[in-house]
Amino acid sequence: MLESYIPVLILIIVATGVAVVMSLLAAFMGPKNLSEAKLSPYEGGVPLVEDVPRRFPVKFLQVAMLFLIFDIETVAFYPWAVLLKQLKLFGLIEMGLFLLVLGVGYIYLWKKGAFNWE
Repeated sequence: MLESYIPVLILIIVATGVAVVMSLLAAFMGPKNLSEAKLSPYEGGVPLVEDVPRRFPVKFLQVAMLFLIFDIETVAFYPWAVLLKQLKLFGLIEMGLFLLVLGVGYIYLWKKGAFNWE
């Protein structure tokens, strides 16, 4: 019974090994000429001309998170479409409920003004 887990264990070992080897190669072979500009909090390598006058608006991150949430939820349509003939009416009703919950969430966010770009 445990023989079926051997390929997974091999995959984990190989992935961990590749990650360790790549990290060590980057640490030993990478450039080491660090300057004050490269060590600054913005990590751009360009020296700051002046301080940031205001805080960065979180609206960009909020819109990105909303996009990811709705985008990932729509990935559920692919397996549903593949198995639609096997799921029959039950699958159709379940996807309808899923779309209803997704639509209610979308309308709620719309009413709260999450999509307004100001």
